[in-house]
Amino acid sequence: MTEHGTYLVPLLSSGLVIVFRFYFLVWRLWNLPLKHGPNFFFGVAVAPGFYEGPGVRWLKVYRRLLLLQHSFLASAFVVPLALRRWDDLPLIAPVDVITFFTLLGGFHLWVRRTLGAHPPQLSGAAIVLETRRLRDYISWPMEALIAVVLTVSWLLIGSNGVSGISWGYPVLMTYVIVGIFPGKVILARMRFPLPPERAEEHYHWQEANCRYSLRVLDSLRWFFAVILAFYALQHGLPWLKTMAWLHWLGFGIAMGIWLVMVTFLIQRSGKLAMLGRDLLPVGSWSGPFQPATMMLRGGLTWGIAYCAGLVVLFVIFWH
Repeated sequence: MTEHGTYLVPLLSSGLVIVFRFYFLVWRLWNLPLKHGPNFFFGVAVAPGFYEGPGVRWLKVYRRLLLLQHSFLASAFVVPLALRRWDDLPLIAPVDVITFFTLLGGFHLWVRRTLGAHPPQLSGAAIVLETRRLRDYISWPMEALIAVVLTVSWLLIGSNGVSGISWGYPVLMTYVIVGIFPGKVILARMRFPLPPERAEEHYHWQEANCRYSLRVLDSLRWFFAVILAFYALQHGLPWLKTMAWLHWLGFGIAMGIWLVMVTFLIQRSGKLAMLGRDLLPVGSWSGPFQPATMMLRGGLTWGIAYCAGLVVLFVIFWH
């Protein structure tokens, strides 16, 4: 592998991530709190004229946090680039996840606690009687295949001893892949109350959101699994390092998965926004016997634990 190829691949892959995230900032995230119309802010019911009054300040705070989060993302790309530390460019992924969940997730919770503390109460709620089975949402053969890829990758990585291995990358990628699975289980078991009016439409909208999120998570896991597999091949079979085409093959497959995920995300997220435009956002109302809820059971715990694990690994391997 030439020096040129060594830095060009992480540079191109990280550059694609940056371009997509800044495009997504303008296209989807800038006006995200208004996606359910002027009567809601981040899914919280607000009074008429909210966006001519206090909503102006709330929206400014949100957008400033959004720009701050993207500044962290840009720094994770620019700093290694300026220092010519090509191997540190993949750090853009954990930096993005950590800052996104911390800043924007924290702001979302603050909004719900402040503006959504007393949601309107409906006189009733609809109940879904069908059984929700994990196998209807999670492909166990695919999970088994991911487990095989992880196992073989680690066997290859450890086959030539520990010398010359940058352990941060395989550990971090394995953590990302394995750590997402509990989140998938939480999504698959998702149960939010349905309002009595247009209950079937709300149900189909929630189902579409669930399957959309699961597919995005699966694409993300395979993206990192391919990177880990080719990393393992190069370190487990050192003679492959001289084959530049293998490195580019891994890059091509990983970027193909990434582009498919991005295309799906862009196309499907717009359709979901239109589908739920006139429906009541999750957590914007409470029933007669159940308080309003915006989080999946266990979702907040998993999200905090997942991000905390990323931070710990980041500190351990890149101190």
